[in-house]
Amino acid sequence: MKFSSFKTSTFRLTCFLVCSILALCFQALVPISSVVHADDAMIEIQSEVGFGASNVKQGRWTPVTMTLRNQGADLSGDLVVMVANPNRSKDFSYVQHVELPKGSTKVVTMLLPGYAYTKSNNTIAFYEKSLKNGKKKALDGKTYLESFYLPKETLQVGVLARDVDTLNFLSLLGQSGKKLNVLHLKQADIPREALGLDGLDVLALNDFASDTLTGEQVQAILQWTKRGGTLLLAGGAGYPKTAAPFAEASPVTYQGTTTVTELPELAKVGEKELILTQPFTLSQAKLAKGGESFVTDGALPIYARGAYGSGFATYVAYDLSLNPLASWNGNARVWEQMLSGPLASANAINLNQMRYGNDPYYELDRALEYFPSLQPPKLAILALVLLLYAIVVGPLLYLILRRLDRREWAWFVIPIVAIVTSIGIFQFGASNRGSTMAQTFHTITLNGSGSGIKQSTLSVFLPKGGSMELKFPGKIAVSPFMQGEVYPSLQLHERSELVIRQDQEAAIVGLQDIPYASISKLAIDEEKPVQLGMLDYSISELSAKGAKGQITNNTKKDLTDVAVLVNQSFVKIGSVKAGASASFDTANGFGISNGPDVAQLAFPNPTVNTGYDTGLHQRSMLNAYLHRKVTLSGGFDPMIIGWVKERTSLSLSSSGSIPTEELTLIAQDMKINYVTPEGKIVIPSTVMVPELIDNHLKMSAIQFQNAPFMQMGSGDVTLSYQLPFIAGASYQTMEMTGNPNPDVTLDLWNSQSKTWEPLTLKSFQSWEGDKLQPYLLEGKSIRLKVTTIQNNTIFRIPAVSLEGSVKR
Repeated sequence: MKFSSFKTSTFRLTCFLVCSILALCFQALVPISSVVHADDAMIEIQSEVGFGASNVKQGRWTPVTMTLRNQGADLSGDLVVMVANPNRSKDFSYVQHVELPKGSTKVVTMLLPGYAYTKSNNTIAFYEKSLKNGKKKALDGKTYLESFYLPKETLQVGVLARDVDTLNFLSLLGQSGKKLNVLHLKQADIPREALGLDGLDVLALNDFASDTLTGEQVQAILQWTKRGGTLLLAGGAGYPKTAAPFAEASPVTYQGTTTVTELPELAKVGEKELILTQPFTLSQAKLAKGGESFVTDGALPIYARGAYGSGFATYVAYDLSLNPLASWNGNARVWEQMLSGPLASANAINLNQMRYGNDPYYELDRALEYFPSLQPPKLAILALVLLLYAIVVGPLLYLILRRLDRREWAWFVIPIVAIVTSIGIFQFGASNRGSTMAQTFHTITLNGSGSGIKQSTLSVFLPKGGSMELKFPGKIAVSPFMQGEVYPSLQLHERSELVIRQDQEAAIVGLQDIPYASISKLAIDEEKPVQLGMLDYSISELSAKGAKGQITNNTKKDLTDVAVLVNQSFVKIGSVKAGASASFDTANGFGISNGPDVAQLAFPNPTVNTGYDTGLHQRSMLNAYLHRKVTLSGGFDPMIIGWVKERTSLSLSSSGSIPTEELTLIAQDMKINYVTPEGKIVIPSTVMVPELIDNHLKMSAIQFQNAPFMQMGSGDVTLSYQLPFIAGASYQTMEMTGNPNPDVTLDLWNSQSKTWEPLTLKSFQSWEGDKLQPYLLEGKSIRLKVTTIQNNTIFRIPAVSLEGSVKR
């Protein structure tokens, strides 16, 4: 018993000592592990998406800023942002090499596609030395991006101003169905690249010290404007310090300041009383070449605009932050007109209006998948092979083996014949799919001054799969070709198919672990406009029924399949070589019933299913382009289109190239002059397709079927017929045609009495002379209110045409 008791005590003592030692070891290891972790996570990271509000414009390039602080030893490596691809089974990554000396802080900016970033669909990592060969280092901070996206129809306005409340009154436009988001920016928010401003539709500068901007930031703003942005320069006493770096884009030349005690013309535009209780300061200016004044006080421009590349620079003669104008209740009407261009572009795909055809992503995706030279074997040939196989394996093989008295050989001869046949069929099917090839679709939108904006999509066919690196010279932005709408719940696959490095000189795109016989697709935006020339045109005859004219190809390229879209008619012209001219007449054209008709008219679907669709690429590209160009009401502004086909090559990062088929759609808007040489104004009804404002309908959609028809739910909507800007215009006659509908009531706005007047619609009616003037709102628009109590009404929109003359 004593011996047993001794053993028990010894066992207990041993257990106590072992547990004590383990506890001490654990306590000692905890700080050691903490030290190791802390040493491993010596890089602190902070990130910001967009312009400080974590918001991104859907489908637009978005700047992402990441700040790295190295608290450890000297380090260099790759900063990687991996993003889930909504249309592929693998992710894609953006990579930038960073040098991080001990104690340093580096700010890294990347351009990423604009969509909602969440914890599940992206991650940030740092690899010592390089992504390919380096070790992943721990980061201290949030290692993913977070943002929410704004719908495409939202007009995003950036504001650089001393007063943080500048332009807040733009939110009033939401009352008329417009979607706006105003961002108040700081100097540091302006990127050094024009594509970094891609998420803005309008950039307004008001009482801002522009000399604090760097030269790169100024050039980025100017380049962004040339790419299609709207730059707004506000005046008053602070105009010189605000606009000085942007004098080349300004539509006016500054001449000092003045004061006024009333602004009656501005009050008319705003349709509200405007009382100035004390002298109000305006900047004095005269119009520069190409500038147009929209509101004037005597000879003094209050609002003016001028084209700058593919965009516009707008001038306002007063400080936007000063009262009483900053709080004036007429601002909504004034700025709805001042921003009509950007608003119309942003709202063109508003869900409450006509949706033009199918989502262009699917059509372009199909076109990128379609390589005309990669055709499947003919079914007749495959049927013949299978028939021969059946004959060989069946009666022929049986007869041969029977003759040889070796029918037991069938157990291995039949499998061998099957294997040989399968290999033969495979080789036959792959005979025309043995080389790497690429195809590129470009869209160049010319601005009429010699340059244009280029956007591209690209597909590369890798017959054996594998990896390669593509090189795109110049300052460009590259992304996978993917659907714009991305769901936040998307999950990462932790495997990147594309690795994209973008810098000032070139973009390197690595295709990684591509499966056998696969096609990789990319989208590419070039920052600088391309210098290609222009498509000149002239109109020799214009009436309510049609148009005649001539175009001249003053680009550097011979064009094929040239066509004109004018007066809601599509007119085919054919090939036009560089420097040559051709005439057109809408009498020889096709009326447009709805949007997709244009591409179908230009490149019809094949009538016989031969496996070849020679017009698929052009049809898909044109549909995608017109999807962006359709107006809010569903019509199209006049334009010229043409095509260029070329064979080029796609560069690899190391050496060599890939043969590439290039197809380019060249398009240019036509700014029709509605004034004849004699000074007569003729505005056809096909031009006066109204915009829908103050929309209170439960449902609204517009389609063209020899005229615009509206499908309406109960409620009311105001049709605004915008007149083209013509200096000195005086209108004497307005004609209106329509189909009376007992389920619809109409009211015509009288701008003199500021009341709605009931209108009994007739098949034809007209207004002339003094009877017309009350219905011309500042000579710029005509408003018609349409009301119904029915849940589903089809109503033909009245056609309005005007005639007048220019005051000499």
